[in-house]
Amino acid sequence: MRQNGFTLFELLVALAIAALLITVGVPSLRNVIMDNRIITQANHFVATMNVARSSAVRYQRPAIVCASDDFDAAVPTCSGSTDWTAGWIVWVDKDRNAATSADEIVVVTPPLEGSVSMISGTATRFSYDARGFGTAPGDNLTFCDNRSGETGRVIRINDAGRVNIAQQGCS
Repeated sequence: MRQNGFTLFELLVALAIAALLITVGVPSLRNVIMDNRIITQANHFVATMNVARSSAVRYQRPAIVCASDDFDAAVPTCSGSTDWTAGWIVWVDKDRNAATSADEIVVVTPPLEGSVSMISGTATRFSYDARGFGTAPGDNLTFCDNRSGETGRVIRINDAGRVNIAQQGCS
């Protein structure tokens, strides 16, 4: 009678090969996940800028995108910071009083997940007029995480309010 199965030696060889593949594959998968996190969050910011522009045209009022560190408040406000990691809001100044009201908030974004940071050179806010043109000076926002030498993303917003996204190395 013939028995089918593995010998102990064959089982140990198979486990050694599996351990080697996992040792090589898991760190690579971690990097892919972290890269995708940066890409996703950068794309979300670009979509937010597009929502602000279209909201300005829709309501025929100024629309503002600004860093906010109180996203969970009843009426979030702009923080005035160039560190956008804590989140941001989009609001349309319907009553033109330069202050947020509950009915003016369009988008609220919570803090970035993981170790991703989003830093601007000088901009604390971006704004669009009723025609969808930018009214604040342009700037670059850099998305990076805590890995050294990784590829992050840079979002360039020009003076007209147009948004462009590209790869950029982080230090």
